[in-house]
Amino acid sequence: MLRAAVAAKTPLGIKAKEAMDNGQLVSDGLVVGIIDEALKKPSCQKGFILDGFPRTVVQAEKLDEMLARRGVKVDKVLNFATTFGWVFSGSLHSRRFCCVSPRRAPLTT
Repeated sequence: MLRAAVAAKTPLGIKAKEAMDNGQLVSDGLVVGIIDEALKKPSCQKGFILDGFPRTVVQAEKLDEMLARRGVKVDKVLNFATTFGWVFSGSLHSRRFCCVSPRRAPLTT
């Protein structure tokens, strides 16, 4: 949703891109706003998946507040538990470029 908002150059996507271009994290409020925008799309009317969000209690609280305003309830949560080595060797280890910019991402093991 974040990448789509940035690519579509929505007002919130532009703010998110500014933060990323400056090497900052996109604020929780901005991410929740982008999710709120995305939930208005027809593709989300039957449900949606949030991959990697929320990650903190504060993010979860902001998400809960936004969903409550929309009258939406979370009915399923999936938690994939695995060993760090498997995740690292399967995804992070092979990633050579930063997802925000085309420069090489530093990899240390």
